[in-house]
Amino acid sequence: MKLKPIEVPSCGAAILTHKTRNRRGAPFASSPASLASRRKTLTILGRAAAAEQSSNETFSYSETLARQVLFFVEEYCSHVKGPLTGHPLRLAPWQRKLVCNLFGWQRTDARRRYRYVWLEAPRKSGKTTLAAALGLYMLVVDPEPGAEIVIAAADIKQAMICFSIATEMIARDPDLSSLCRVHKHVISYKDAHLRIVSSRAEQKHGENISCLIFDELHLQPSRVLHDALITSMAARNDPLVLYLTTAGWDPTSLAWEFHSYARKIQDGLIDDPSWLVAMFGAEPDADWTDPRVWADAHPGLGVSVAEDFLRQECARALQTPGFIRSFRRLYLNIWSEKSSIWLDVRQWDACGDAPLALEALAGRECYAGLDLSSTADLTALVLMFPDPDGGCTVLPFAFCPEMTLVERTRKENAAYLEWHEKGYVIATPGNVVDYNAILAKIRELAETYHLVEIAYDRWNASMLVNELTADGFTCVPVPQTPTVMNAPMRELERLAAEGTLRHGGHPVLRWCAGNTAVEMSANGDIKPARGKSVDKIDLMVALLMALSRHLLRTTWGPTPLVPLSR
Repeated sequence: MKLKPIEVPSCGAAILTHKTRNRRGAPFASSPASLASRRKTLTILGRAAAAEQSSNETFSYSETLARQVLFFVEEYCSHVKGPLTGHPLRLAPWQRKLVCNLFGWQRTDARRRYRYVWLEAPRKSGKTTLAAALGLYMLVVDPEPGAEIVIAAADIKQAMICFSIATEMIARDPDLSSLCRVHKHVISYKDAHLRIVSSRAEQKHGENISCLIFDELHLQPSRVLHDALITSMAARNDPLVLYLTTAGWDPTSLAWEFHSYARKIQDGLIDDPSWLVAMFGAEPDADWTDPRVWADAHPGLGVSVAEDFLRQECARALQTPGFIRSFRRLYLNIWSEKSSIWLDVRQWDACGDAPLALEALAGRECYAGLDLSSTADLTALVLMFPDPDGGCTVLPFAFCPEMTLVERTRKENAAYLEWHEKGYVIATPGNVVDYNAILAKIRELAETYHLVEIAYDRWNASMLVNELTADGFTCVPVPQTPTVMNAPMRELERLAAEGTLRHGGHPVLRWCAGNTAVEMSANGDIKPARGKSVDKIDLMVALLMALSRHLLRTTWGPTPLVPLSR
C-alpha cells in the first residue's frame, strides 16, 4: 500500500514543453548566441508573477514560479549515473508534483509557504539527484542574497554523494560550467556558495545557511549537528530545509522523531503549513514478496530501479532471512523494529534437532571465539568446527559470576539458575568473572581439540591473552566493525538457512541468537548491535569472531601476529 502522496494543484500539472537539446549523452557545443539566450533566461528566473498572487488568502499558487523551477531542473541539469548519463534530467511525475508544490505555493509576503520538506522514499528512487538539482537552483536562481546552500549528512562520504552529483551536472552543462566555480568541497556562483560540512557540530554555530539539504537523516547518530545547522538559519528571509531519508531502524533517532511528525501531518492529525511531506513506502504488514506491493511502495520502479533488480534482491532475502529486514527497509521503506531479531528462529531451531556427537569432534581443528566480561554481560567462549560438508559445528560455553545468578534470573527474565544446574552456564566464584577459570577451561579444551586460533575482543583481554600466548596459543584480535563482521554474519545466515549449522540446541546460545539485532553501515555491511539488541548476545559475538577467523584463514592463510602492546 502506498502512503498518501502529496496533493497537486490543478495548475501544477501544466509542465513546460522543453526544447530539444542536441546532447546525445554529452554537452553540446553551443553557439555564443545560444549561451547568451540561456544566460538571459537564468537572470529572469525567480521573478514572481504578481498578478497570480492573491492577497485575500493565506497562501496562493504561482504557476510561473513552479514552471520556472521545472525549466531550470530539466533544461540545465542532466543524469549523471546509469544508462541515461548525460541526457537531460526528466523528472518523474512524483518529483514534478513535489517541485510544483514546494516552489509554487507562496505566502502573502511572497515567501515560500513550505520551509521544511520531508522526502522519505526507498533507495534508488531519485531523492539525491533531485536534491542536487534543487541545490543548484537555490545557488544560481533563488533570489536570497548571498545564498549559502549546505549539504549535510552523517559523514563527509555520504554528503559527497549529493555534492558530486551537483558538480557533475555543472560539468555537463556549458552555461553552468561558465557561471560556477567548482572547488573540492565548495561550488561558488557570484557571492553564493554550495558546500558540504563536516560532522563537528561545535564549529557550525557561526553559519548563515539559507538552504540545508540533509541527506539520509536516518544515519545521523544524534541531533547535535542538525540543531546547530538549523539554528544558523534564523537570520535568513526565506530559509529552506530538505530532509532526505530512507526508513531507518532506531525509534529513538532524530529521523524517527521527524518521521512520526510527518506521518501525523500526512494523516491530518497535525496542521503545520510549513511542512511539505512526501512519503512513499509499504505498510509494515504488506506482503513484501508481491511485485504489486513494490509498484505501490517504490516511486522509482521502472524508472530509476528495474523490477528485475528487485526480483533478484527479493530472491536473496528469501534465501537469506537476515536480509529480509534490509530488503523491506531499503526497497519498500518499512521501518525496522529495534527489537527485531536477526536470524529466523525456526531455521535456527531446526539446526539443533540432533545432539552434538562430542566424541567425533575429538582431535579436530576448531576456531575459538572469546568475548570477555566482568559482571553485567556473559563471558562467552565458543568453539567453531568446520565440517567436511561446508557447514560447521558449534560448541559454546557461557560463564557468569556465581553471586549474580539469582539477580540475573530476576532482572533479565532468563533461566540462569536452570541453565547453571544443567551445565549450560559455568558459574565462577564471587561477583565478577574469574578469568583464571576461563584460562583453565581453554587449557582443558586444548587437550581434546586442536585450537587453531583464539579470536578475541580486545576489551579487558590483555592479561588473559598474554597468558594464553605464553602457553603457545595463537590469539588474534577481531574488531567488531561492520567491515569485519559482515562476512561471518552473512555466512551464518547461509548455514542456518541450508541447515548445515549444528549447535545441539544449546539454550543459552539460542537465547543470544534470538536477542541479536543488527546495525547496518551506509554501504550495507552489518554487525551485531549491542545497544539495539534485546538482551545479551555475547555467545553470538564469540561465534561470529571464530567464524570470521575461519573464513579469513581459509581465504588468505594465517595472519601475521601483531604484538599486543601495539
